[in-house]
Amino acid sequence: MSDESWRLDLQKWAMAYLHSLAERPEILGVVMGGSLARGQEWLHSDLEVGILVEQKLESQAYFNVDSGRGVEIIQLMMPQLKEQLVQVRAGDLGPVALWPIQLWQCRIIYDPSGVFSEFKDQFDTYLFSSEVLEKRKKDLRLGITDRLTRAQQLIAASKPKSALVELRQAMNSLILLAYWSFEELPRSQSRTDSRLLSLCQRHDVMPLYELYQDVFALANVRQAIDESWPQVKTEVLELTRRWGDSAREFFIHAVDSDFEWGEDAGILTVYRLYIPIIGEADQALQSRLDDEAWASENKALMNFLGFVPISREQLAQLVSRIETFASEF
Repeated sequence: MSDESWRLDLQKWAMAYLHSLAERPEILGVVMGGSLARGQEWLHSDLEVGILVEQKLESQAYFNVDSGRGVEIIQLMMPQLKEQLVQVRAGDLGPVALWPIQLWQCRIIYDPSGVFSEFKDQFDTYLFSSEVLEKRKKDLRLGITDRLTRAQQLIAASKPKSALVELRQAMNSLILLAYWSFEELPRSQSRTDSRLLSLCQRHDVMPLYELYQDVFALANVRQAIDESWPQVKTEVLELTRRWGDSAREFFIHAVDSDFEWGEDAGILTVYRLYIPIIGEADQALQSRLDDEAWASENKALMNFLGFVPISREQLAQLVSRIETFASEF
């Protein structure tokens, strides 16, 4: 399929889906977000949508699939958004730092109230302002500190695998911090590896990429995919249902469950970042990882998720390396 052909097909499908949303009476506005709106789509892009509603639609899932493609639907509530726009007009840019970055440079599809048009104007203007950048970076640093504190507590409690889960959450925030520090929009989640490699090469911070590889145990990508994934695929995809029944279909179609897209390390990163934390605290895999009997019974799952043997000293070194970068960005 030619580059022009798949792009046209993708845009045609996206517009049809968006217009179907606009026809629903409970939806007061629709915008296209993400790479499709910005003209940066790739062959496997999903569709990121913002909808304006009076109050949250409990029946509307965040993760969706249509025609074999992933769709993420972000709900913005009309009363709250109007209040936030008043704040921004008055010079308080705090709300801009909280708005979902998927909707930056969005494309207006349906906006009878004009609220989405003003939202777009304000968001596009101020997302990369110094005030908003500093707020985002400050919040990320605080989140990193919190995760590292939890990791250190788990290390002290002889729960190394649970500690590694926290370190991976901290590393994800550190990657976002790096992008904002270089005044670039953060990466596509499924292409974390390739996009981060590009960022680090362009800005001469390759130790950051090496740290990411170490934290996510990416030296074993091929083994995890070729040997472990066939054994645990059904189980892992079933675990995603804890984010809603539609999440399983989303992971199948939008998180490359067949590892065919050529972004293996990035896709594996998604699984290793999120699968251990899905569900309530006492149900999530993180609560079981350091149970040796359970881990022994689930070796293939542990291998796929990258819980390789790691010492207290190695974990402490990862904590220190993350802290160092967080203080430098």
